[in-house]
Amino acid sequence: MNEIDWVVVETTEGTFNPTQLHHKETVFALSNGYLGTRGTFEEGYPGSCPATLINGVYDAAPVVVTELANCPDWSSLTLQIGTHLDAKSDIKWERFRLDQGEILDYKRWLNIRRGILSRLVLWRSPSGHVIELTFERFVSLAKQHVAAVHCQIRSINFAGLVEIHAGLNGFPDNEGLMHWQQVEQIGRDGAICLHLRSRQSQIDLAIAARLEMSAVDCHTSTLAFHGHAAIVTRFTLQPGQVVAVNKGVTLFTSLDTENPVETATQTLMTLPDYGSLRAEHEAAWAAVWQASDVVIEGDS
Repeated sequence: MNEIDWVVVETTEGTFNPTQLHHKETVFALSNGYLGTRGTFEEGYPGSCPATLINGVYDAAPVVVTELANCPDWSSLTLQIGTHLDAKSDIKWERFRLDQGEILDYKRWLNIRRGILSRLVLWRSPSGHVIELTFERFVSLAKQHVAAVHCQIRSINFAGLVEIHAGLNGFPDNEGLMHWQQVEQIGRDGAICLHLRSRQSQIDLAIAARLEMSAVDCHTSTLAFHGHAAIVTRFTLQPGQVVAVNKGVTLFTSLDTENPVETATQTLMTLPDYGSLRAEHEAAWAAVWQASDVVIEGDS
């Protein structure tokens, strides 16, 4: 089969149509057998339904039934661009979001053969600054407790500051029902970690993340406050310049290990770079398809 026969493409004719937001989030979901994540946007969108479900992680719901507990959204990556307003260094920030500014080009596709979800957005901010963003993410089949997000930022006509927040939100819900209570949030040594515990089943969950930057001068810090943790990095971008940001994530529960926080943070610190993680993931999927008698026929 040709590579294109394995690719599911969102047919939008170069623009984003929010009327099928939830349907597309389902179509572009990713899973590796241990965890599954809906295909929501990394930067978020009003009304979206982010969900990450981990095999075996259940919690009781009052009056209703025991259900899979929605876990923190590991893929969150928000971006804003800023320009200096005056000599006093006041900065005007504009956050990248698809419900503001103008979408000049838009594509999203899922490569089933490789297990990789990709998206390209050419975006003009309300002030007229144009940037091109290419997103890529996967949940590793080679390392099932690992997930990763790649974002490439290319300036078309923008000269100024870029600030990226790679966050973890400890308040995921199941249609308004909160299954998790916060135990601790950690931000140090360029990494972050959330430690949560399910309210009824008492399952501990640790999710840790770090950032990997391409060669660019940047200032990076970590934030940790009640139920939230984030890595914040800021750098300067010039027209024509390209910068890549990679977010590596590890997830462990007390069903997997005696000390999820220690295991998640130690595994995070020993992760290879994004390119190596991606290559291992693709090789694992290639082995699956090689051993499977499956033929997928697309519209073509």
